[in-house]
Amino acid sequence: MKSRFESVAWDGEWYIRYFDDEGNPLGSSKNTYGQISLNAQSWSVISRFASPDRGRRAMDSAYERLNTKYGIRLSTPGFDGFDPKYGGVTTYPPGAKENSGIFLHPNPWAMIAETILGNGDRAYEYYAQINPVAKNEMIEVYECEPYVYAQNILGEEHPQFGLARNSWLTGTASWCYQAATQWILGIRPEYDGLRIDPCIPSTWNGFSVTRRFRGRMLNITVHNPEHVCKGVVKMMIDGETVPGNLISGELPEGKHMIEVWLGE
Repeated sequence: MKSRFESVAWDGEWYIRYFDDEGNPLGSSKNTYGQISLNAQSWSVISRFASPDRGRRAMDSAYERLNTKYGIRLSTPGFDGFDPKYGGVTTYPPGAKENSGIFLHPNPWAMIAETILGNGDRAYEYYAQINPVAKNEMIEVYECEPYVYAQNILGEEHPQFGLARNSWLTGTASWCYQAATQWILGIRPEYDGLRIDPCIPSTWNGFSVTRRFRGRMLNITVHNPEHVCKGVVKMMIDGETVPGNLISGELPEGKHMIEVWLGE
């Protein structure tokens, strides 16, 4: 399946989003509208179907073609008028909702994809630019509550670019929580234990968190002396160096001190 995907879905600079029942693409440079789709790029990386080189190129294309100061658009360019072949997406004006709007639910998938590729600077940029707390100074444009995610924000092709709608009606908050805690901070539960695999902005010196995990209280400190985005080079548990970056599920219950160093 991976081989077939790579042979037919790569469009040269990004991955194609759909094929219809006649084999015609949507989300391709060959299309007039909807030439590139965000989900096709992020999920190609998250699924691990994309090769590292193509995954990096696809996410760079998403950044170049889809990103805006208010969030990442779902696709571009928007359909200009109703087209019965494509249906509901074409009932919205360009820049609104699924028609080249900034649909927030897929934004954290792009954050996760960037951490998988090791780009903590861009992952955090995506996180920060849709954070509702940051909207308080532009509430005349945004108009939604600055303490909850909107479902969508009107995109660049719309005259009301930046206007948010349908607050609360979205899974964005839960996905952003996962993107922030499990992928940017990189504190990720697995079957065999707790993985510590941060992918943070290179400007960060590190961070500290407290994590309850299976009857244990873990005080975790991450050091970033070389100012990299990703790469655990050392981990200590209660003062002893341990191999890798997985806190074993067999660690005794109680309080533990975890120290992690990032580096090249």
